[in-house]
Amino acid sequence: MSDAPKTKPFILPNRQHVTKEPDPGNRWSAQFPDTIGYTSQGGGKVPADFGWNTNPKQWQEELTPQTLAERFEELRVLPPKKEDPALPAPAKP
Repeated sequence: MSDAPKTKPFILPNRQHVTKEPDPGNRWSAQFPDTIGYTSQGGGKVPADFGWNTNPKQWQEELTPQTLAERFEELRVLPPKKEDPALPAPAKP
């Protein structure tokens, strides 16, 4: 153990001023144009009457192996089937 007195770590009171980083509020500055500020993030407000047209989770849960097979058959595209070659005409006696 050392006999040196315990000191607090060096902390800058205003780090952004020294490092030229964006501020903690993440406001836009010309120095850091790729920073997204609070004003460019949108309002984040959803209308009270908003409703989803579909429910993907419910749709996935309702899928069964049978319904998946039926859907696969509907979507599957096969190349046209080749016709069997014609048999040769019978020999005349």
